[in-house]
Amino acid sequence: MNDAAPAIVVESPVEPLRPSSVGGSARLRVLVSAFATSPYSGSEPGGGWNVVYRLAAHHDVTVLCSPGLKNEVVEAFDRFVAEYGPISGLTMEWIKPPPVSWLLQREGTWQRAFYYQGYRSWEKAAYRRAQRLHADRPFDLVHRLNMTGFREPGFLWKMDLPYLWGPIAGAVMMPRPFFKLLSFRDRVFYFVRNTLNAWQMRTKRRCRRAAARSLKLWVVDELNRAMVRDYFGRESSLMLDSGCQPTDDGFVRDYDGERPLRVLWSGVHEGRKCLPILLHALAELRQRGRAVELTVLSEGPETEHWKRLAGSLKLDEVVTWTGRLPQPEAVATMRDADVFVLTSLQEAATHVVMEALASGLPVICHDACGMGVAINATSGIKVPLVDAPTSIRGFGAALESLIEKPRQVAELSAGAMTRAEELSWENKVIEIAAAYEAAVSTGVRV
Repeated sequence: MNDAAPAIVVESPVEPLRPSSVGGSARLRVLVSAFATSPYSGSEPGGGWNVVYRLAAHHDVTVLCSPGLKNEVVEAFDRFVAEYGPISGLTMEWIKPPPVSWLLQREGTWQRAFYYQGYRSWEKAAYRRAQRLHADRPFDLVHRLNMTGFREPGFLWKMDLPYLWGPIAGAVMMPRPFFKLLSFRDRVFYFVRNTLNAWQMRTKRRCRRAAARSLKLWVVDELNRAMVRDYFGRESSLMLDSGCQPTDDGFVRDYDGERPLRVLWSGVHEGRKCLPILLHALAELRQRGRAVELTVLSEGPETEHWKRLAGSLKLDEVVTWTGRLPQPEAVATMRDADVFVLTSLQEAATHVVMEALASGLPVICHDACGMGVAINATSGIKVPLVDAPTSIRGFGAALESLIEKPRQVAELSAGAMTRAEELSWENKVIEIAAAYEAAVSTGVRV
């Protein structure tokens, strides 16, 4: 496949420059690399879309994006435009996946190990397109938005333009004390990943060169900030890779303690999400006579393993497994819950946490990774990430505290909605747009 798919331009004005909504300065021509960007997806594609869509209100944005292996992202974009109308200031440049990307960037055991080799091939194609676009009509700056993983920084930093990179993720290791809760397959995978991650942080020359060229670096959490400082020699700012979209659907939860506490868990069923922590915590709570009901959304490679564990812990009557649900049904399930629990050991800032906050759901999670940044004392309860027994006790104690003091649910629920406003996509994009203007006007690190 070649990389010369036609661009889709949506009412992107050229002259005269319109004032930006940040500080009233002139709109900039911005090139954004966002491999994963789609208006009807969650996770990283949804994050990419929520940023570039809003950035177009501040600056004229051209996005280098993958159309998907089967053009599904182009179709989603066309559907969005048909439903909501053109987006002034936004140009989508679809970079078709080269053959190597098409082969390796797929779900599957062996492709999982070589995903970034396929992604690097796409980044080379994006760089070639960017050079042609810049030669035809110069940009003011370039921003590498996603993928967020540090190990493949792409090549746009080589362009003679102010360059910004982030948010950056990927430094978090799978904690060895939790390996006993993983399946054998995941133990092998995460052992190899940890080993490669440590090696790549120390040896990836392109990462250091890209960081050195950057006028601004954002990272998702303190561990990634330490990696950028220790291995890339740069300071950075915190910025979660996800954001909240506060809506009228959010409301303060009302739990009186007279019925079982309704707990919601959601995420792909894979080792790093570590649902067994919550299952063991619930088993201990039930032994103490505490009434809790758990709803588990989604599915994945660990589903059957986790169902067997729930059965062995005698939790079948209190755990409901929904499988994958259409969005309206998933939202309805969230509305019925009293608290959202995230047991992940590795995350940037999972989008479901932001959805929980926006809906008014308190969150119980580890005090680590992006969720440790997103959740504060007014919106949830954080558990130290030490080892499996500490986490099991910590999640159990957090749930028991809500059962014993039901007023906490309403207090944390109100705090969750306030936190959602603070972490809104709009606030995030205002920060990014302001950084663009500072970088271009001063030409120094911001």
